[in-house]
Amino acid sequence: MTFEIIYSPAAVSDLDRVWDEVYEASQSFDIADRYITDLRAAVSKKKNYPKTGTPLSFMGEFTGIYYVTFKEYMAFYRINENRMEIGRILFSRSDYMKTLFGKSDYTLEDTEDDD
Repeated sequence: MTFEIIYSPAAVSDLDRVWDEVYEASQSFDIADRYITDLRAAVSKKKNYPKTGTPLSFMGEFTGIYYVTFKEYMAFYRINENRMEIGRILFSRSDYMKTLFGKSDYTLEDTEDDD
């Protein structure tokens, strides 16, 4: 079965931001356009087998979210019936866990002093 790929409004906004970032770095419309085309193609490669994306765990539990890495970016998606719903596309070296869940997976717990 081939899954339909749906981009959320946030993911579309993320694609625009990625295009801007690539254009700023390259000063080339063609390079920026090609980067977005290639990023979307990397996501599209999962449409026949979406569970072959990397599962995302948070606080030790699977979140129901998978991701595809393309160069410096990660496209996060959920599988819903016969659709891959792309929720966000984020820079891989950002604190994407905080963006997705409001806090980092590696945030230290409050500790009590033994004094």
